[in-house]
Amino acid sequence: MTLQQLKYVIEVARNRSISKAAQRLFISQPSLSNAIKELENELGITIFSRTNKGIVITPEGSKFLGYARQVIEQSDLLENRYSNT
Repeated sequence: MTLQQLKYVIEVARNRSISKAAQRLFISQPSLSNAIKELENELGITIFSRTNKGIVITPEGSKFLGYARQVIEQSDLLENRYSNT
């Protein structure tokens, strides 16, 4: 699991669409989809259910998203604190 993957999950959840998130992240949709699938496989959970109308956050995914946001917030705090020294 990488910080980048966590950021990807957060962006997909924010946009409720993998293709919209990919555009905002300036990466290809297949790359974003693969990164999320790899993370789901690594953790053994399903974060997003894919439907013909887009994505839906699963209950497990919702819990994961809460932790992911905390990790990214802490990472940003560390970076901001120590990048100016």
